[in-house]
Amino acid sequence: MSEQPESAPRKPAARLMIVALVALGLVVRVALALMIGEGQAAQPPGSDEFLAIGKSVTEGKGFVLAQDPLGLPRVAWRMPGYPVLVSAAARLTATSLRGLTVFQSICGAAALIVVGWAAVRLAGLWAGLAAVALVAFDPYQVYFAALAVPVVPTGLALAAAMALGLEFLVSAASSRWAWFWAAATGVALAAAAYLQPWAAGLAIPAGVAAIVARRCRRILAGWAVGTAVLVVCLAPWAARNALRLGVPVLTTDTGAKLYGGTEGLRGTGGEAGKQEPVGEAKGLDEIRQDVSYLRSAAGLMAEHPAAWLKEAALRAGRLWSPGPMLAEDEGPVHPAAGYTSLLPTAVLALLGVWALRRERAVLVWLLLAPLWLTLVQAVLGSAPPDRLVVMPPLAVLGGVGLLAILGRGKTANTGAPI
Repeated sequence: MSEQPESAPRKPAARLMIVALVALGLVVRVALALMIGEGQAAQPPGSDEFLAIGKSVTEGKGFVLAQDPLGLPRVAWRMPGYPVLVSAAARLTATSLRGLTVFQSICGAAALIVVGWAAVRLAGLWAGLAAVALVAFDPYQVYFAALAVPVVPTGLALAAAMALGLEFLVSAASSRWAWFWAAATGVALAAAAYLQPWAAGLAIPAGVAAIVARRCRRILAGWAVGTAVLVVCLAPWAARNALRLGVPVLTTDTGAKLYGGTEGLRGTGGEAGKQEPVGEAKGLDEIRQDVSYLRSAAGLMAEHPAAWLKEAALRAGRLWSPGPMLAEDEGPVHPAAGYTSLLPTAVLALLGVWALRRERAVLVWLLLAPLWLTLVQAVLGSAPPDRLVVMPPLAVLGGVGLLAILGRGKTANTGAPI
């Protein structure tokens, strides 16, 4: 007997369940955003800087962090994307933080739609349902939508880039729309970079993967289109910084982040403790401070390479640790939430890797963002919550993995192995 009569009624059921999960995810996120106090919403590290720059934009002073430790203004300390959201919330709503977190809740629900669409594209409706469930029931994804940090909007932008890139891979060999998907991927990646600058660096591993792709020059051409669009989108901010600072940088905190990752080396004795940055002590400008930090960090890394590599490995491990993301005084989330957040997705994602082992182009694309963030975390250091922004592609892999266990999924053939 044909399986069609049995499978056909299940498709509307799967669609309804996906819609229900997205609606439930939106309601839960908005409810928490309306319940949480503004003081708690602004408590995470770095939130005060984003809010201060957003206030400066609202007051017409531009993207300026009022003062550094020396009392000097910083004009490129953070990317402008999140301060724009802060300023828009202040202009459009009576309570700026409440308006910001409600918007982030909508972004979180939109990410569910993108994740579900990508998983359905790869392995069918039930894979989409599983992928949406993995993100919808992630307690940290829900909680961080109610905090004044760019985790959730960045996650949406990267999820969009992931889904659009998948569409390019699936259509690269046969559709003239492939170039549109490649360009749209560049736009989405630029949106993520305007929120978190490390996202722009995803073009580097994507380019390496495109160069080594076999029998498919169209992938390399698509990468070139997407990267060109990314550069064009970021050019206005780089040009603004070139006019203000003399150098077309995206941010001026790279040196400080790299130097912050050498904290363990400064206590190892010998000359390491003397390798302090001179930028702040001499009152250098913003660019020269950044360079000073870079030089100081490079000196410590060169003097103690083994110790630095150990610290880098520990930072990468903390990024993917299922332990708590927040200190006890930073939020009400139970320490066990990390296990319910990461472990189900990680286990199913590993199964998804196995299921997509023959679709290497798709597999590499889904793994690029998590691997790149791991490298960034190891070198520059970031906060464990940054892991949340790269969970959508892992959720897609998880949906595919669950279907592989059940033996019911069929993945899309890209025709472009890597």
